[in-house]
Amino acid sequence: MKKILYIGLSIITSFTIATAKDVRLGIPPKTLEKYYPPNSEKYEFLMNMYKASTAFTGLSTSIREKDWQRAEKWAKTLKDAYLKIGELVPQWDKVLRKEEANFLVQAVKNKDIRKIQFFANAVGNTCSKCHDRYLASTKLLYHFPDFDTVTLEDPITSVEYNVSDYMKKMITSFKLLNVYMHDSKSKKAKKEGMNFVKRLKGLSQMCSECHTNQLSEKVYFGKDFYQKVKQLEQSIKNLNPNKISQTFNWINKNNCSKCHNVHEVPTMIREKIKKKQK
Repeated sequence: MKKILYIGLSIITSFTIATAKDVRLGIPPKTLEKYYPPNSEKYEFLMNMYKASTAFTGLSTSIREKDWQRAEKWAKTLKDAYLKIGELVPQWDKVLRKEEANFLVQAVKNKDIRKIQFFANAVGNTCSKCHDRYLASTKLLYHFPDFDTVTLEDPITSVEYNVSDYMKKMITSFKLLNVYMHDSKSKKAKKEGMNFVKRLKGLSQMCSECHTNQLSEKVYFGKDFYQKVKQLEQSIKNLNPNKISQTFNWINKNNCSKCHNVHEVPTMIREKIKKKQK
């Protein structure tokens, strides 16, 4: 029984754990695009992955419980899902251990524990290696929010910009506020400072598209945020550099940085992957 349990755990481990010797983000084939939104809402490839993963668990569990009839059923389900990978993504068909998948089914039929372990590991290792190389990049490409589809209306010019251009305009306003203060151009400093504030408030257009519940609104654009924005406005009107810096740093730490840490770095990596994928 202990030996069977070990084999069951070995099957699961070989399928789910990828080696972590180095970090490699492989560029997945563009074929995958047709299985994810906006091209498809069915997630055909992902559903097949779930099917294979579930079959591995069902197989190992059935073996551990000595339920060989169901073990054979799960082995066949695993083989079908595994071979379908090559049908869905032809570029990956050549790396599949097709014979081993068939031999695994036969080994289960024969209740041959040693061969079950050998062929399960052979199949599972191809899954682990593929996950190690492509899982992170695939998630970034097809699961991470695509900010390219989001536009924001600039409260200053009434022009719609993509997120990147809007952010550039907003931070440029803040930089100009500092430049004009240093150059003793008070009128221009106040104007650019208020432009920054207006654009900062306008960011809620973007966030509200995904953060739709009231709790998210309180976290990102709640009472504390707007109190600090009011303080920033007053500091700009008074052109008080220390107060401006102090208030801006609070907003940056408690709002801007938190969003950037979640969204900016993955977006940057995602864009690099997309460029290499073309």
